[in-house]
Amino acid sequence: MSEYIKDRTNLHHFIDISIRLTTEKDASKLLEEILKVVMSISHSDAGTIYSVTENKQLKFETVINKSLNLYLGGELGEPVDFPNIDLFIDGKENETAIVAHAVNSGDVINIPDVYAALPFDMSAARNMDARTGYRTQSMLTIPLKDHTDDIIGVIQLINVKDQHGNIIPFSDELVTLIRSFASLGAISLTNSTLIKGMEELFSTFVETIAMAIDEKSPHTGGHCKRVPALTLMLADAVHNTDKGPLATFVMSDSDRHELDIAGWLHDCGKIATPDHIMEKSTKLETIFDRIEYIDTKFEIIKRDLEIDYQKQIISAMKLNRPIEVLQFERLLDTELKQLSLDRAFLQRVNVGGEFLSDEDVANIDRIASQYQFVINEKQTPLLSEDEVENLQIRRGTLTLGEREVMKRHMDVTKSILDTLPFPKHLSNVSEYALGHHEKLDGTGYPQGLTKDQMSIPARLMAIADIFEALSAVDRPYKKAKPVSECLTILGRMVEDNHLDADIFAVFVECEIYKQYINDFANPEQLDHVDLTTLPGYSPIK
Repeated sequence: MSEYIKDRTNLHHFIDISIRLTTEKDASKLLEEILKVVMSISHSDAGTIYSVTENKQLKFETVINKSLNLYLGGELGEPVDFPNIDLFIDGKENETAIVAHAVNSGDVINIPDVYAALPFDMSAARNMDARTGYRTQSMLTIPLKDHTDDIIGVIQLINVKDQHGNIIPFSDELVTLIRSFASLGAISLTNSTLIKGMEELFSTFVETIAMAIDEKSPHTGGHCKRVPALTLMLADAVHNTDKGPLATFVMSDSDRHELDIAGWLHDCGKIATPDHIMEKSTKLETIFDRIEYIDTKFEIIKRDLEIDYQKQIISAMKLNRPIEVLQFERLLDTELKQLSLDRAFLQRVNVGGEFLSDEDVANIDRIASQYQFVINEKQTPLLSEDEVENLQIRRGTLTLGEREVMKRHMDVTKSILDTLPFPKHLSNVSEYALGHHEKLDGTGYPQGLTKDQMSIPARLMAIADIFEALSAVDRPYKKAKPVSECLTILGRMVEDNHLDADIFAVFVECEIYKQYINDFANPEQLDHVDLTTLPGYSPIK
């Protein structure tokens, strides 16, 4: 080593090379860097670095030849059009190619003169030399091993030169030096590959959670996929904003990845939410929609009414009282019509698509107290107390108790995220993910945070989450709302200090809603939006 690091300058060069190898994270760039480093320290005229493919072949990553002014592959070079080299031919190890032999054996191969290198087939090198006028002479081939001793690549150096420019063999001391750098490069490459593999594993695992929720609840699974997309659309728009209070907000690629992970995980706790609540598409739905049970009870009441009146009609006919017969028939018809109206009313309010008025609530109480029937000589009301409670839900399909169960998904989400040992570059995932049900005035959940306690990514995820829910086309309990209505609801939440006004302004002015609707919803929802009357919106200045 002293021959090649003779003074302080060379020592600095040595250290710089080590740093470059250990700081580069991109695998392809790292391979290129390893080749350039070992060519530099060995004064080699040419070199090639190969990667090992999954189908047992060697792929040319970078090819450099100084004398021929050749630079192929890597970040800056021309594309490499050389065919891959098979490690096995007809099920047997490829013994004719030096690089294949190096991989299969794990040996370092040092050849002073390749033209005399038997038993290797050097015809390819000779043919290349004949076409280019180049003379391949000394060659060093070093396999790169990872932490499990698997070969992940090969370095091949050609024509090492002395200080006078003469081609010489690779000395044992130089081979040792090159191997040390190759090992350092292999370690760096392994770490880079492992990090990338772990990132891909974690990202895929996160997406499988959404897939699991999708299997449990198709409409919620769609929500879990769409919220990350809308969140990044809005985050990119805020990042690109160059005016207003958010002009200083910027995101790196790492920040964006972190926010994307948070988006995928924001509702992971719903995997523990009971199916009968998650999938409650009507007010009376449990395992089945109890409106069918109530329909059956209406049929029994209708039958009893008809039987009771028929008895009275027959009795009046026997007594030859035609006026009473006519009166009974009219009363029966009136009661059957009212029964049919009340039945249709309960079927309508069961859907939960509209806000229930005080008059509607009172009407449900009237129906519950008015109709009864007899089963096993016992008077049974048409509606049980639980059915009355569910039918009198003012908005949506969930009772207050069921809403509390739904809200608990955030506690489960928090427990899951608190358990995960996020690395430093994902340390904000939990904060971002848990922020989508918080409100700026501190009345949200699960932690009751205020605006000052919430980051911009958490605040923008809240807008993305609500807009997705309002505009969704796959909810079983409601129709998809037009954009104007969705934005009006968001704007009112801004006025109530629940959502961030500045982020809402970016959402509106950059027309993120249009991009999202075109990509993930129904373009027919894109109706006219009058910004002059939109609540909660103020132009960005």
